[in-house]
Amino acid sequence: MYQQTKKYNLLKAIASAHTNIGEDGTTSEQVTRGAIMMNKTRRKYSRHFEHVPILYAGYDSESYNKAVMRNSCSDGMYFESDSPIQPTGDLYIKIQSHRPESDLSEQYKAFRARVKWCRQVTVDKMPCYGTGVQFTAKSHLSYGINKTNSDCLCDFCENRSSSKLIHRTETGMQLCPDCLHHMETLPRAIEEAVERFLLGNVV
Repeated sequence: MYQQTKKYNLLKAIASAHTNIGEDGTTSEQVTRGAIMMNKTRRKYSRHFEHVPILYAGYDSESYNKAVMRNSCSDGMYFESDSPIQPTGDLYIKIQSHRPESDLSEQYKAFRARVKWCRQVTVDKMPCYGTGVQFTAKSHLSYGINKTNSDCLCDFCENRSSSKLIHRTETGMQLCPDCLHHMETLPRAIEEAVERFLLGNVV
């Protein structure tokens, strides 16, 4: 028990010491909020037009679906998919590839987002669904899927989640909701170091 507590306190101290320092000198916890897809005269943030493949999964999805991001700004994105998306719970979004000039590629590879709207559109004479989302978290984690009613221990705090919810990342880490949120706020170098340490303990 002492060793577990010592490891947790050590990880927490390392993470907390770097939480407020981003790679660009800004606070890593800062996620600017604002409405997306507003008309041009009221737009708060500039929009970057891109054609980038992404994967998305709902809060309780068992797998990821393909979509294409058409544009993005600092607090959200617009993408098109084959299926409609209901505005319930957060989406997990993973960027598959970037153009070299993409702003998103410089900082984050994954996002959690809230669906603001979804409507049917037509692209190349084919119907699809356009969705606007607002980011609730930006991360360097390789998101996976949520496991409900789980008795697994969190790899970070080594406790069982009171909600019995565990997020299993693409790399194999199992994180409770609180530790997932904490990992999302870390600068990239620190997140990767903690992830390597945790995976070294579970692999």
